[in-house]
Amino acid sequence: MRSETSPRTFIEQARRAQILAAAIDVLAGRGYGAASLAAIAEHISVSKGVISYYFAGKDGLLREVVASVLTEAAAYMRPRVESAPPGRAALRAYVTANLEFIDTHRREILALIEIFNGASPGRSVAPPYAEGHRAAVDAVTRILEQGQQAGEFGAFHARFAAMALRAAIDAVAELLRADTEADVLEYGAELARLFEKGLQA
Repeated sequence: MRSETSPRTFIEQARRAQILAAAIDVLAGRGYGAASLAAIAEHISVSKGVISYYFAGKDGLLREVVASVLTEAAAYMRPRVESAPPGRAALRAYVTANLEFIDTHRREILALIEIFNGASPGRSVAPPYAEGHRAAVDAVTRILEQGQQAGEFGAFHARFAAMALRAAIDAVAELLRADTEADVLEYGAELARLFEKGLQA
C-alpha cells in the first residue's frame, strides 16, 4: 500500500479520484453490500491490488469517500453562505446551498446513505461524518445567533434550533433513497420558509 504521507504525483491524484468516483458509482447503483474492492476495481477495469495500493482496505476507501464528499460540499456552500447578510438571508442561503449541492450530487449523497446505513457502528468510516456534522451544527448555530443579534430572529436556543434544521436537511437523504427523482429544491424552499417564519422575531 502506498504511504499516505508521501507526495502524490498528478497521475496518482487522478487515479485516486478515479477510484473514489468508482466507489461512489458502485455504492449508489448497487448498494453497500455489493461494494467490494473487487467490484469497484472491476468497474474501472483495474485489479483489486491497484485499489489496495492507494487505500487501506474497504474502510479506508469509504472513509475517503465520506471525507471527499463533505469537503466538496463545504467548498460549494461556504462562499454562498458567507456572502449573505446576517439573519434570514443567511439562513435561506444555507438551506438553499445545501439542497442545491444535494440536487447536483445525487449519486454522492446516495453513496453516503449506503455507507452510513451499511457500515457497522464504530467502524472507521464514522469519524469524517461525525466531524462534518459537528461543524455543520456549529455553522448553523452561528447563523442563528447572528440573526438574533441583528434583531431578525426571536428568542430561542440557537444550538437546539440548529440541530433541528440539520436533521431536516439530512432527512433529504432518505427522501432520495425512496425516490431518486425527488424534487429536493422544492423541499429546500419549503424548509427555508418554515424555519424563517418559525424563528422570526
